[in-house]
Amino acid sequence: MSRIHWVHCGPDAVFGLRHLQQRGIEPMVWTAHGVSPDEIPAGQQRPYEAAALKAELARGDIIVAPRPTDLEVARIAMDCGAHLAVGWHVSPTLREAVGAAAGRGLSVLAEVGMVPGIDHLMARDLVNDYRQVAQDGDRLHFSSYGGGMPKHPDNFRHKFNLSPLPLLNALATPTSWIGQGETRRAAFPFEVIRSFDLNLPTPERHEVYPHYDVAPYLEAYGFDPGWTIATAERGAIRLKGWKQGWAAVFASIRQTGKDAEALATLSETLWAEHPFAPEEADRIVLSVALRAERDGRARWHREWVLDSTGGRSGFARFRLKSLMLALAAEALLAGRVEPGLHIGPTDPELIANWLVEITHEAGFARRIDHLRSDDAKGAA
Repeated sequence: MSRIHWVHCGPDAVFGLRHLQQRGIEPMVWTAHGVSPDEIPAGQQRPYEAAALKAELARGDIIVAPRPTDLEVARIAMDCGAHLAVGWHVSPTLREAVGAAAGRGLSVLAEVGMVPGIDHLMARDLVNDYRQVAQDGDRLHFSSYGGGMPKHPDNFRHKFNLSPLPLLNALATPTSWIGQGETRRAAFPFEVIRSFDLNLPTPERHEVYPHYDVAPYLEAYGFDPGWTIATAERGAIRLKGWKQGWAAVFASIRQTGKDAEALATLSETLWAEHPFAPEEADRIVLSVALRAERDGRARWHREWVLDSTGGRSGFARFRLKSLMLALAAEALLAGRVEPGLHIGPTDPELIANWLVEITHEAGFARRIDHLRSDDAKGAA
C-alpha cells in the first residue's frame, strides 16, 4: 500500500493532515527544521532529513512538498519512484527536476496550493463551461486575482504569516498581460496597480496588479488557440490603500532589483515589523472571471468569488492551502492523475469535487452568472 509523506510540516499543514486522517489516511509527517507543531502528536513527527526520507520511500509513494525551496525533495521523488504534489509555481528548475516523470510513470501535480491552486480550479471550470457555448467572433475577457490580507488592517495594509520573500521576488520580476488584444509588459508589477471592485454581497473596492505572465496559463486552462483574447490578466488582489502603504517597499525593490541578499534582508525586516498574531484573523479573497462579448455587448459572463476568514480556527491561508495539498495527495494515491507534470488537475470531475471541498471550507464562495438577474443582484 502506497504511503503519503508530507515534508517540511509546520503549523500551516495541520488542517490538511487532519483532512487525510478523517479519510482514514495516516501520512508520515516530516517536520521542518526546528519546528514541532503542537497540533501533531510528537510520536507522529520525524525531523526532515533527505537520507531518512529516501530510506522510507517505496515506489508509488506520494510526497507532499509545500515549499518553493523543496527542489531537493522533487529530485528525491524522481530518484525513488514517488509521485509528487507541490504547492508552488512551476519554474524552469522544477521542470528540469521532474523532467523524467512521464517516462518513469510518475505523476507530478504542481501549483496545488491556495494561489496558485484554487484559482486554477475556478479558471478551468469557467473555461470548460464557456467551451459548450463558444461562437466564432466572441471576444474574451479573462481575469484572475487572488491574495491574502489582514481582516483588520493597519496603514501598511498587509501582514505576514509566511515569509514575505516569495512575494518580494514576484514584485521584482517583470510581468505581462493582454490588453486590447496585445501583450503588454511592465518591468515591475507594482507599476500597473489599479482599482478593482470585488463582487461580494456588499461590494468592496480593492487594488489589483498582474503578478505573473498570463500566456502560459491560457494554454494550461484550455483556451482554444482560435479564440480571440481581448484582455487577460492573472495577478494579485490587495486591500485598498496597499499601493500607498507599500511605497517605500517599491522604492527599495526598484533600487535593488532581484538582488537575493537585498530581498532577503527586506523580507526579514517586513516579517519582523508586520507579522500576524497567532490567532489574528487573516482573510483570503479570489475573483476569477470570464466574459464573452459580441458587438460590444456581453453574451456570456461568469465569475467565481471566494472570501474566507481565519481566526481561532487557524489562518484561512493555511486551511485552504493545506486542504488543496491534501486533495492532491488523495488524487495521486487513487491514481487519478496521468504521468507527467501538471499545473493542477485537469479532470473535470476532480475539479468539481475539489471546488465543493473548497467552497465548504471557505465560508463564502460563489459562482456568479452576471447575465442572470438574480445572480447579478446578489453580486451587487
